[in-house]
Amino acid sequence: MARVDANINKETLEFICSQIGVSVSFLSQRTGHTEERVSAWLDITSNEYPTINQAKAIAKVLKVPFAGLYMSKEKLPVKQLPPLRNLRRLPDGLIYDDSIINLAVAELIRYHDFLTATESDMDIEASQLSLPTISGNASAVEYARLIRTFFEIKLDEQFKKTSSRQFYLYVRQKIEMKGIFVHCFTGVDVEVARGISIYNDTAPIIGINDNDRYPAKTFSIIHELVHILKRQSTLCNEMVSSFSSFEEEVFCNAVAGETLVPASSLNAFFAANNITSLSMNEITALASRYSVSKEVVIRRLFDTQRFTQDEYDTFADEIRRDFLQQRETEKIARAEGRGQKIVKNVSREAIDKTSPTICKVLLTGYSDGFFSKQDVSGLLGIKERHIPKFLSEVAKW
Repeated sequence: MARVDANINKETLEFICSQIGVSVSFLSQRTGHTEERVSAWLDITSNEYPTINQAKAIAKVLKVPFAGLYMSKEKLPVKQLPPLRNLRRLPDGLIYDDSIINLAVAELIRYHDFLTATESDMDIEASQLSLPTISGNASAVEYARLIRTFFEIKLDEQFKKTSSRQFYLYVRQKIEMKGIFVHCFTGVDVEVARGISIYNDTAPIIGINDNDRYPAKTFSIIHELVHILKRQSTLCNEMVSSFSSFEEEVFCNAVAGETLVPASSLNAFFAANNITSLSMNEITALASRYSVSKEVVIRRLFDTQRFTQDEYDTFADEIRRDFLQQRETEKIARAEGRGQKIVKNVSREAIDKTSPTICKVLLTGYSDGFFSKQDVSGLLGIKERHIPKFLSEVAKW
């Protein structure tokens, strides 16, 4: 069979990469082709073009429609990324290509732009941004109290949630009701980035790593919310720990911990139950009660002087060791064909990843004939057969 080249607009491809900040080496790694070949595809003076399949692979990596590679750059809605402060802590000496982070930021902005345009086209009144003001000298406790009150995150509602997922969805919706866009980004290891805050005066964005566990996602939302309240745009990966090299991260973690597990509530629980010592069983029970991770629980016990540094370190090591052991056991079981087969709940995963406001807009748009099943499928990145279940779940909210 003869080779069929994709006569893409090279100027557009180069424009996308430069606007988003995607390197040739990253494209080479993700598409499996040499840097020399990828460079030739980007070079407008070169006569070398990718094949149809190669061009589709490029579009998939860049998270743009395949047809977009044929368009003129003026017609392609690709925005230059906003400046973000890098507050991540990465291993010493590691040279990291930020292409994957830049793609995640672009993804968040693209979904938010979709929401804004769709609300306008459908004459839907958008949630108006409402941010409280707080003194620059306010303590972590004062920030936590403000967040609980202003965003109406009720402790009794928190205790009623039957799972950490339910609490995550509850917190996410509460934040979005005040006009802050909350959406998950994909394709990034949690060690590289857990949360992204993009502040502006009209439509701030909080991005959460879709690969993270539910308790960690909830913690990240509150952590990034603190950055938004401080009018900061940041990249973060150090959650829970109070030993970050960045003072802002230590503070945001302290606020998130106090918000999710208030010291007053913790003290009342200990007094009511006459607890004098703690084992891992009690820590697990507390994590379930507050719908947070065991890491957050032991951090709060240390912060409220119920743990010494040695006790905190001992439990932290045990939690980490158990996690690594469980992961290794599951890996071996899968390799030997003994792993438990988990059926993916595609519609639920789509809900967990997608902004609740977008979910509602898709439901309304589909019901009113504004969107087809194919449209919803394309936006969510799931097969059309899963759309009815997705919409029925959203309709229950």
